Amino acid sequence: MKQSTLFPEHQVNTLTELDLRIAEQTAEQVKTIVAVHCDKIEIAGSVRRQRVKVHDIDFVAVTKDDVNWQKISTELKRMKAHPNCSGSSVIKAQLPIQNGLFQVDFYRAQPSNFGIHLLIRTGSAEHNMWLASYAISKGMRIKYSEGLIKEGTIVAGKNEKEVFAALGLSYPLPSEREIVDNKPVWTPPQE
Repeated sequence: MKQSTLFPEHQVNTLTELDLRIAEQTAEQVKTIVAVHCDKIEIAGSVRRQRVKVHDIDFVAVTKDDVNWQKISTELKRMKAHPNCSGSSVIKAQLPIQNGLFQVDFYRAQPSNFGIHLLIRTGSAEHNMWLASYAISKGMRIKYSEGLIKEGTIVAGKNEKEVFAALGLSYPLPSEREIVDNKPVWTPPQE
C-alpha cells in the first residue's frame, strides 16, 4: 500500500446545504462564467424559489451545440470542481465553496422546451407532482423533455407562463411553488 493511501491528505467536506445568500452569490458567479457558452441560462431549483436553505444549485441551459455544452464542464474544472456526471443532457459536479464541496447541476434544454425544463427544475418536487396531476385531470401530460402534451401534441413548453396558461392557471412566482395542505400556496382559498 502506498503511504498516501495509509495517511490520506485532508479529507474534503461535502456540504449538504448553504444559506440562500451564499448559494445565490455562488450561482451568479457560476452563471457569469459559463454564460459565454450558452444561448440561454437560468438559475433554477431552491435558489430560484428563494428557500432559506439550499441543498444544491441548479441551472437550465440552452447551448448552440454539443461542443459548447461540454465547455461548461471545462469551465467547472477550471473552478476546481469535481465532476461526477458529464453527459449529453446533464452535468453534475461538486464545486469548492467555503470549506467544502457543494453540488452544482446543469440540465440541457432546447429553445422549444426551455420553459418546461425551468418549471420542473425549479420545483418544488411536491409542486411538480401536483401540477402533473392537475395536467392529467385536464387531459394533458407534462413531459419535462418535451413540454405540456395534449392528444400527442405539444401545446406549451417554450416558457413557463405558456404552460400555466395552457392549463388555465395563473402564473405563480417561483417562491410560491410550494404545497401546503395538498394544494399550492398560490391558489385562492376555497370559500
